[in-house]
Amino acid sequence: MSGSKVQNNPKFFNRELSWIEFNLRVMKESYREALPLLERFKFLSITSSNFDEFFMVRVAGIKRTVVKGGSYGCPSGISAPELLANISAATHTIVKEQYRVLKKVIAPGLKKAGIELCNSGNISSAEHKYLSAIFQNEIFPVLTPLKAVTNKSAHNFGNLQLYVAFILVDENGEDRFGVVPLPQSLKRLCALPSEGPEKRFILLDEIVKLFGSHLFPGYKIKEVSAFRLTKDMDLAVDEDDDQDFLIAMREVLIHREKSFPVRLEIEEGSVEVKKSLVEFLQLEESDVYEIDGMLDLKSLFSLCFIPGFDSLKIKPWVSSQPRDLLDTPDIFKAIQEKDILLHHPYEKFSPVIELVEKAAQDPQVLSIKMTLYRTSGDSPIVNALLKAALNKKQVTVLVELKARFDEGQNIVWAQKLEEVGATVIYGVADLKVHCKYLMVVRREEDAVRRYLHLGTGNYNEKTAEIYGDLSLLTCRDDITYEACMFFNAITGYSIVPQLSQLVMAPTVLKGRLISLIEREMNICQQDGTGHIIIKTNAIADSDIIRALYKASNAGVKIQLNVRGVCMLVPGIKGQSENIEVVSIIGRYLEHSRIYYFCNSGANEVFLASSDLMSRNLERRIELMFPVQDEKLSKRVMAILDLYFKDNVQAHSLLSDGNYQRITGSNIINSQEELYIEARNYAESYTSESGELRVRKKRLSSLVAKK
Repeated sequence: MSGSKVQNNPKFFNRELSWIEFNLRVMKESYREALPLLERFKFLSITSSNFDEFFMVRVAGIKRTVVKGGSYGCPSGISAPELLANISAATHTIVKEQYRVLKKVIAPGLKKAGIELCNSGNISSAEHKYLSAIFQNEIFPVLTPLKAVTNKSAHNFGNLQLYVAFILVDENGEDRFGVVPLPQSLKRLCALPSEGPEKRFILLDEIVKLFGSHLFPGYKIKEVSAFRLTKDMDLAVDEDDDQDFLIAMREVLIHREKSFPVRLEIEEGSVEVKKSLVEFLQLEESDVYEIDGMLDLKSLFSLCFIPGFDSLKIKPWVSSQPRDLLDTPDIFKAIQEKDILLHHPYEKFSPVIELVEKAAQDPQVLSIKMTLYRTSGDSPIVNALLKAALNKKQVTVLVELKARFDEGQNIVWAQKLEEVGATVIYGVADLKVHCKYLMVVRREEDAVRRYLHLGTGNYNEKTAEIYGDLSLLTCRDDITYEACMFFNAITGYSIVPQLSQLVMAPTVLKGRLISLIEREMNICQQDGTGHIIIKTNAIADSDIIRALYKASNAGVKIQLNVRGVCMLVPGIKGQSENIEVVSIIGRYLEHSRIYYFCNSGANEVFLASSDLMSRNLERRIELMFPVQDEKLSKRVMAILDLYFKDNVQAHSLLSDGNYQRITGSNIINSQEELYIEARNYAESYTSESGELRVRKKRLSSLVAKK
């Protein structure tokens, strides 16, 4: 079921079709019988959520290109109309398979285990009576039925909002079309009364369909169906013409809801409702997805967390205290003593929060400088920044208002920070600030010292529990000085600094990566030791891909761990036979970016906020930074090595665009091994002697295996 097969040019896969292959791998996690049922259901839910954003952004952008008659410009050579057809065909196939698994495997298994999702056709008379009372007292007062829809008003349907549509027959026998928006203030899952341990649920849309006659009195119901629209959400702000960037961003958020639809999801068998909506919305048949089951599995994600039924869930993993911070109550002193590597979520994110919170209260701290791209709704880090500003610290925060789908939340945080006296910078014109940067400046007895945190992931304590990321805490003068110069350049009128330790996009990162690849190629031609390992979320920049092809042809061994999009075609003789591409889909979202170059055994290791995509390398402000401490760089290398030994969660990309799950008799689950290693380090620490004893050196023993 490949969606990313080579199109016309064997050097590149198409980005969008490669992404669909990624989401197929996510969906296929629901096949794994070794996983508990609710975990398998979770992957079906994640698949739906991923498709939502894909259609809102990527598909919408391609459709706009077609409407405007522009060029899609993919290096694979595929045209925009051909690509839309391929996207539709591949997505329809995956969605059909997704619901087959739900209907034939997951739902029956859950029912047998005591969890049943009912519909209006399989409830008892007692349950009907119960639901009637719920509808009259709690649901009906909130609903607003709309009696008519015209071509113009149909475009006012909310993005991703659920509706129940009715084909109504009036007293003259004529058909009318009515819709009922399902408010997000009402829970979609309604628990039916039960005396035993079993849980029966019915969806809000099923309740509305069941009692639809109360909503349209005087009409007969001919047909009823739930539906949902996905709309273009990739509207951009005009950064050249708008005087007030904050106002301009608010206008973008408002205009999004008026944008054109790109996908209609509707229950299977709804002939008249589908016909009416397609006509009203002027959709193509390929834009319509008839669903054999409940719409919007993302909104049912809460099902995975219902109390009880522990046997249907994976056992939670608890983050450990970071090994470099065991028994160190003073975070400032700990950073003074050595560089610190944090590996989330295996290790706690709390030291990052602690750094900001202590800085907010510490009378010796002079200033805090930070970039914020995505954070949580009740962010302890932003709350600490608010306290720091109230405590008269110099707080400067670059808040990226163009962080897609987090714009509204970032606007709120930016205004709160301004209100307490913090200096807030609203991003950089024409560029997204995507780097993860935190600096605390502190006056100490011997000097004014800078404490720096750089990472691969966002300052979001919620996602830090499920995203695999790496970050570095340091007060090295060479790096912190350059970090200070970098921040001044993006907040003020400074020229772009010449940096030797940090590597910045969009100015030099792409060129530096290509030069590092070429250096490895030249070394390999001299002594045959060339080796490159890259872990990233996506590879889609054609210049980087060509450089990797060139290095492969020179004999450099290239290992790529790419979670999602990969436009590079591996395993082609004379092009990429020395390139291996592996993707890992597991309990945690692989999010760290690591770049390793052998350099004749000198072993250079970098972490970065940037993926290998043109948007990151050319249209975003990113940072790549070295792991200078030899002990830490070896640890990162061991992590990389482990990912390529995984034979549980790993998939190998084939030259035809398909992915093949990697298997083996000696079971190695990289995420599980990393969790066990972090836990054992924390549990084995002896505070009296200050020594680390690891009872089971699983990671180091695995690295030793060849």
